[in-house]
Amino acid sequence: MDRYTKGFVLASLAYFFVAAVLGTWMGAAEGGASWVRFAHVHFMLLGFMSMMIFGVGYFILPRFNGRTLRWPSWVPVHFYLANIGLLGMVATSPERPSTGFVLFAVLSVVSTALFVVNLGATMLLAPAQGEEDTEEEASSPDIHPDMRVGEILTRWPQTVEVFVASGFASLGNPEHREQVKQIPITLRMACQRHNVDLEPMVARLIAAAGGESVAAGAAVGPSSGTARTGRLVKGEPIRPDNILGDILTVYPETVKVFKKYYGEGCFSCPGQATESVKQSAMMHNISEKQILAELNRAAGF
Repeated sequence: MDRYTKGFVLASLAYFFVAAVLGTWMGAAEGGASWVRFAHVHFMLLGFMSMMIFGVGYFILPRFNGRTLRWPSWVPVHFYLANIGLLGMVATSPERPSTGFVLFAVLSVVSTALFVVNLGATMLLAPAQGEEDTEEEASSPDIHPDMRVGEILTRWPQTVEVFVASGFASLGNPEHREQVKQIPITLRMACQRHNVDLEPMVARLIAAAGGESVAAGAAVGPSSGTARTGRLVKGEPIRPDNILGDILTVYPETVKVFKKYYGEGCFSCPGQATESVKQSAMMHNISEKQILAELNRAAGF
């Protein structure tokens, strides 16, 4: 977690403790000050519950959608506005109604709006240009089985004809294509669902994207000429889209790197059969470049 995401969680716990103390006070002192009830309720709702949701939401939801937060610079603003607004409302509550109370209440509403808009845009809008795969040129026909169908259609729109001709008739509908672009389904998974031979399909897509055409059934390789069938091959460098389980099988010496970043749980987690280096780095808030460099170094590259 970054500084402010963790800050929301820690603030949530602090407000929870204070709310519990105030709740005890309310129960022990009948007819206590009216602001105590107000503070107890708001520390529970806007403090404990809301800030826990803010922290967990910022960390989990973008990663579960395979995205980066749309406007990360908004998070610090949200953090300070939310805390100032809450503490200000509690401090001015005995004076209600007052201009000060209204101003602090408005800050709380604005802070919540920042969260709603930021996460909503992250999940519903298409990623900003250059957000995904910035290290690869959009024109490179390096299509492989573990690439997302949506990515292929986005980077090489002309491949839609290959999909349609190969049995993916629904992709002929522009609206359906836009929906598919938001779904993290790989070419391998799509071919399995539609009972389409994978390797010939990859070859046709590469040809349509502008790469060299390869014979049906032949192994498909990237521009460097390294043989690849979508799974990692011994002697091949580890890439961001390689699956964790494949990496551990081909290069068992990378165990120490995974243990360093993900702990022992990585080796029993079912996600290693489907998660790529890129996905796992995003889920664990780790630099993709850093872990990829260490994995390749452990593998001897």
